[in-house]
Amino acid sequence: MYLLIVGAGPVGSSLVKLALKDGHNVVLIESNEKRAQEASQTFDATVLHADIGQGGILDEAGAEKADALVAVTSDDSANLMAMFLGAERGIKTLVSVVNEKEHQGLFERLGVHVLVDPEVIVAQHLYGVLTQPSFEDVVTLPGGGQVFQITTKEDSPLVGTALAEAGKKGLLPEGVLVLLVRRAKETHLPDGKTVLQAGDHVTVFVLKPLSDKQLKAFTG
Repeated sequence: MYLLIVGAGPVGSSLVKLALKDGHNVVLIESNEKRAQEASQTFDATVLHADIGQGGILDEAGAEKADALVAVTSDDSANLMAMFLGAERGIKTLVSVVNEKEHQGLFERLGVHVLVDPEVIVAQHLYGVLTQPSFEDVVTLPGGGQVFQITTKEDSPLVGTALAEAGKKGLLPEGVLVLLVRRAKETHLPDGKTVLQAGDHVTVFVLKPLSDKQLKAFTG
C-alpha cells in the first residue's frame, strides 16, 4: 500500500515502523522541524516537513496514488484538516486519532475511521496487564469483552484435551473462544479437534473478564 501518515510522534513513528516492516510505501508529514529531521534519519521513507494546512502538501506527498491517509497528531484541528483534505482528494481510507471525544462526530461525518482517546486506551491496556499478570497481552473491547494472550501451563486441565471436548466437559468457561494457538514458531487457527499442549501461546476472546478461578483453566 501507499500510505500517507500525518504526525511523527510516538504513535506515528510506531505506525511507520510497522508499515515499513510489512513493505508498504510511506510518506510521513510532520510540522515540527526537529521531529521531521529525526524521522528522516531514522526511517527509509519520504519525510516532508510541513504543516498539513500548507497548500498542496498532500499533492506533493502523492495523494493521487495514496491508498490511505492516517492522522495521528495531538491536535484534533490538524487531524481534522488532514481528513478533510484527504476526503477532498478522494483517498479511499481515512483514519484518525481523536484526542477529545466531543470532536468525534466531526470526523465521522467525513467517513473517517476514528480512534478516540488513545491515552485512555493505553491506560486500559496497562491496567488489564496489571490486574491480570498471567496475561502476556490484553485488549479491552467496547462493551467489556477482552482479547488476551496467555500461555498454557503443565497443570492446565485443557492440556491434552481437544477444544470441542473441553467445551463439552465444561473445562472452558462459558463465553470463551480460542482464536489462535502459537506453538514454537507456528501459528494455528484452532478448531474443535485442536489439542492444546503445555507452553502454547493462546489468544482468547471472552465476552466478559474471567475470574482468577476461571483463568486456572489455562494456568492450572
